[in-house]
Amino acid sequence: MRRIAVLCAATLSAAIILVPSARAQGFSVYEHDPCMMARGGAGVAAPCAGGSAVFFNPAGILAAGKPWNLEANLTLIAPRGSFTDSASRTRTDLVKATYPVPAGYFTRQLGARAAVGIGAFAPYGLTTEWPSTFPGRFMAYKTQLSALYIQPTFAYKVADGFQIGVGADYVTAAAKVHRHLDASTIPIPGGGGATLALIGVPPNTDFADALFDVTGTGWGGHIGVMWQASEQLSFGVRYMSQVKVKFTGNASFTAIQTGIALPAGNPLGAPGGTPLEAALLSALPNQPAAADITMPAQLVVGLAYAITPRFKVMADYQYTDWTVFKSLSLVLKTSGDTATEYENYKATNAFRAGVDWQATDAITLRAGVLTHKGAAPDESVTPILPEGQRFEGTLGAGIKLAPMLRLDVAYQYIYQGDRRGRTLEIAAPIPANNNGLFAFTANLFGASLALAF
Repeated sequence: MRRIAVLCAATLSAAIILVPSARAQGFSVYEHDPCMMARGGAGVAAPCAGGSAVFFNPAGILAAGKPWNLEANLTLIAPRGSFTDSASRTRTDLVKATYPVPAGYFTRQLGARAAVGIGAFAPYGLTTEWPSTFPGRFMAYKTQLSALYIQPTFAYKVADGFQIGVGADYVTAAAKVHRHLDASTIPIPGGGGATLALIGVPPNTDFADALFDVTGTGWGGHIGVMWQASEQLSFGVRYMSQVKVKFTGNASFTAIQTGIALPAGNPLGAPGGTPLEAALLSALPNQPAAADITMPAQLVVGLAYAITPRFKVMADYQYTDWTVFKSLSLVLKTSGDTATEYENYKATNAFRAGVDWQATDAITLRAGVLTHKGAAPDESVTPILPEGQRFEGTLGAGIKLAPMLRLDVAYQYIYQGDRRGRTLEIAAPIPANNNGLFAFTANLFGASLALAF
């Protein structure tokens, strides 16, 4: 019965890392300020005022606006997607839901040459949920990840036109993975690899609902540089380091009635009349679980050019090092099992462009576009993260409500090309194992209030 724990361990190690979201490039989130969001995320060389430069370029908190700046943001992400089985043509839709992503920033100018700040944001995370009857439920039907970064930041003007900012990232993360277990795939003790399907247990017989619930912490760093080359032209660079998070928590299992009673002399050694699910779960106790997950590093470079004092264009290039997800291991503490999942993620490149037009003294209009490929190779596209190459468009506005108060709003649409993937758990997957087509779109809405005094 040891194999049951191994199967569960393999799923957890995959599901935590591939936690799906409304964003591509693995499970990254870049919408931490509607002002920046409306520009397509471009602006490492010209961050928005209000404090979000803590994330978008730590050097930029020197240009945050007034001596004191406080900003609160909320982004609502509404993903929509489906999986269509190639053989049966059966389509299953994602559970419709809207997920909130908050962020907040505070900065304080210390004269003309220095500033300090602190921010709280979640650059990795979110949720995907399928119906519990979904064919891929034996991989995962609901996965959730939140990785909150809390970053104290310091910026200093080294010389006129040149400034640098640094921050320390404390990361607290949590993950929950829900999946069903299939009795027909459980090996018969001493059966030479034969499974319970051989003695008549039908395929796709759900006997347990497994929940993996783990949390962890880690530390990283963030550095940014800005150079004002001329009155119109500026350049920016930021680097946010990878963060290794040590997750610990529990794996628990709840019985699902199969309606199957074992006969006397059954190969599981249970008394005649024992429910199948009871016999299987007796060998799978609730137990501690642990895993190490690495949040990838990000590098962003960009420029901003003021065509007129009121009209600015920006372009950024972003590199995210998803190659840290070659493989990950999970340990189940009681049974002593360790399972390794091979994901072979690829580094991704994103291109962002945006415009910012101050239409009046009180209203600023913005727009942007961006594109990037998915991090998962063909063999790793699953219900846990059915991602692919995406094209995104954004619109937004900033409105000065009062001398010290500003409202920013943004809308973002994500289009992803259909991509083949699989709903089957396979030890050594290859693209030929993909058994259906994933489709995905999303609508995002952002709003913030910024107080400057």
